[in-house]
Amino acid sequence: MASMRKLMRSILPPVVALVLLFGLAGVADACPGCKESVGDSSSGGGPGGPTPGLPSGFNYSIYFMLAGLFSVLGLVAGIVVKGVRSSDRTPPPPGGFPLS
Repeated sequence: MASMRKLMRSILPPVVALVLLFGLAGVADACPGCKESVGDSSSGGGPGGPTPGLPSGFNYSIYFMLAGLFSVLGLVAGIVVKGVRSSDRTPPPPGGFPLS
């Protein structure tokens, strides 16, 4: 019985997170600029004429922004991990000039 509770405590939070993630994904909308650009390109273009590359341009710009975000997060996480791992080592011997 105790092992079942331990299993439920370890599995329940990820399962709830995944259900919320996939359940709310269908409700999410694109921003107005992205939504209208995809609609305009498929219907023959916007007011200035056909814009076949506009949706892919929006997609690539979003991918680059996400790549930049995750690069910064990875860099910060790497610095934190390196700092924590280096703090476990023995401290360096005292340096400097002797005072006496």
